[in-house]
Amino acid sequence: MSRPDFLPDEVLSVDLSAWSDLLPDRSRLVGGSLFADLFLADGDGAIHMLEVSAGSIRKIAGSEAEFLQKCAADDEGWLLKPLAERCRAAGMTPTPDQCYAFTTLPLFGGKYEVDNIWLSPWAEWIRYTATMYVQTKHLPDGSKVRIIVEPPN
Repeated sequence: MSRPDFLPDEVLSVDLSAWSDLLPDRSRLVGGSLFADLFLADGDGAIHMLEVSAGSIRKIAGSEAEFLQKCAADDEGWLLKPLAERCRAAGMTPTPDQCYAFTTLPLFGGKYEVDNIWLSPWAEWIRYTATMYVQTKHLPDGSKVRIIVEPPN
């Protein structure tokens, strides 16, 4: 079974080193959704979904074949197809090197709504979400976070 077009090749070159403590052993990237959620096969072939905007990972399928079959219907909602369709209807159509990104990350309570979404290059978005993950992974749930944006030197 070939990889569907909603798992773009552009995601295969992103740096996942900041996420290493979450990734399964001997994992390999098999693709990503338009919202930059990443799908990885572990050493046994099971598929895990790394939700970069939420800073979490979970096993979603026992094999790549099962994963691809479930993605075709997207009954589990992993691909956020209805939200992607609303984004396209609002004029946001990503190029192959772009994904949908959240103005306020779901990790921080951001909503899965069109007015909270913009287009970002894959590598930049995954690098940004990794930075947020690394800085917040040891905080207890419910912690208050203050983000300070500093201009580059």
